[in-house]
This record gives sequence, structure tokens and C-alpha cells, in this order.
Amino acid sequence: MRRHANRLKRITMATIGAVDVEQAKEWYRDWLDYHLVDEGSVPEAWALSWGAPASAGRRYAVLGPATGEDVFVRAVEIERVPDFQTLTSHGWAAIEMTVADVDVVLKKLERSPFRVIGLPRAVTSGSPIRAMQMVGPAEEVIYLTGNTGDRLASNHPEPQTLIDRVFIMVLAGPDIGILKKFYLENFKLDDQGQLSFPIQVLSDAQGLPADHKYKLSVLVASERGNKLELDEYESQFGERPGPPDQLPPGVAMATFEADSFRGLDIDFVTSPAPLYEGYVAATFFGPAGERTEIMVRER
Repeated sequence: MRRHANRLKRITMATIGAVDVEQAKEWYRDWLDYHLVDEGSVPEAWALSWGAPASAGRRYAVLGPATGEDVFVRAVEIERVPDFQTLTSHGWAAIEMTVADVDVVLKKLERSPFRVIGLPRAVTSGSPIRAMQMVGPAEEVIYLTGNTGDRLASNHPEPQTLIDRVFIMVLAGPDIGILKKFYLENFKLDDQGQLSFPIQVLSDAQGLPADHKYKLSVLVASERGNKLELDEYESQFGERPGPPDQLPPGVAMATFEADSFRGLDIDFVTSPAPLYEGYVAATFFGPAGERTEIMVRER
């Protein structure tokens, strides 16, 4: 397999397409202990780079974990999409956050407006990794994952607060082999192999039998505790509906820091440009139609 010197280092931001940005700010602040980092109107340069020109001028807010770590959730205003259903279309499907104790988190969120769609359970039989799933203000799916085992062995970040940072971005597509080939060849990620097992929240959302097995693969970035999960959906699920020329609903885009743009066999929407302080950035549409933003530090 052809390998390049450049590599994804870490997740820097998960962007959600929200009808009500103020509501998103409140939910993340009041229940996940996230704080406001930045807000304003989407600059035209951002919108054009994302391939979403109609997002220019729309409201956005950037939120960060209580630890102050620079891994963010960005809510960008979109028009309502009445026929959108979570976990039934291709693209970025979920955000996964590391937590200190998933059972304590569930108790904290009992009276919250977040909609719990999966109660805490081991990800596989006997695993020390336990996760729950919920739906947020932008119809984004959030996995909350705790690990009572050897976090170092599983490349799981050490949570510094009850609900900490995003450490996995989940991508859904029609062919896991195509997704793996694209991200491995372009970004030299570590491949943790491929599994096949039932995923209850997916079968519930998709109306498939509880024992339906999904193909799943995890790719690992260079900085500890930063991963991509790839999920393969059945052929009846396809492109995500969205408002014209805006970001889509749910998890709209994933942003990663990379070493370099050199050697990437990728057609970016626009050429890399200094969109963020200290960083050059550009966005591409991946094999499943996902928007992926790459940031590289200015030299």
C-alpha cells in the first residue's frame, strides 16, 4: 500500500448543523459542562471552503470541555430538515466523548433535554469499555464512553473531568473497504483491524434485527486518544438530506490537524488558506460524502 509522510495528528473539532445555536450552547453548557470559546457569524471564506456557501453569515458558536483542552464542538446554524433521521445516512454519524464514569453521567443527564438512545453497556462482551448514546440539540448522536481497564493499552485518553473531550469521530458509509483505503493511503493512520458485531443503537434506528451484524473498523491518529471509527451501513441507506448549499444536520463535519498537505491525493473544495489563527485549512468531500476539514499549522 502506498504510504505518505503526512498524517492525521488529532481531532480538533466536531461541527454540528443546528437549527438553534443558542439552544446548543445552553445544552452543552448546562449538562456537559462545556464552555463558550467563540461565537459570531460564519465568514464567507469558511463557508466557501466548506462547500456550503449559503452558510455564510449564519450564526455559529464554538464550545470546549471544562478542562480547557483545545478540542471543540462547533454549532453552525442551518435551516430545519424535516425528514432527517439520525444514524440512517452516510457521512459523519456520531461524536464520541471520553467520560470518567458512564453510570454517573447517565444519572447526571436523567432530567436533561438530551434523548438517551442507548443505556450504558459494554461495547463487547466482557470489555472494560462501557458506553451510552444520546441525541443532542442538533440531532447529533453523542457516544459517552468510559474505560475501567488499561486505558494505555486501548489508546483511550485519560478523562480529567466527568465529561471530557471528543476522542473518536464516527463515519458511516456503504463500503468500509473504500473508506479504509482512502484514509489509510492519504493519512498513514494505524489500522486496528476490522470487526463485525451487533450495534443496538444502529439496528434500533435502522429498523434492522437486533442480531444484525455491522462491519466496523477503527483507525488511529498519531496523538494518543484520537481515532476514526468506520461503520458500514446496508445499501438502503444513502446520502444525508440537507438544506441547499448549507451544512447538513447532525454531525456535519469533522476537523483534524495534520502534519502537512503534501502528498494528499485529494480534491479540496478550495485551496488551503489561513482560515484560523495559526492554521491553514481546507475541506474535502470523502468517499461517503462526508465533509472533512484539515488544519495544518502555519510554518
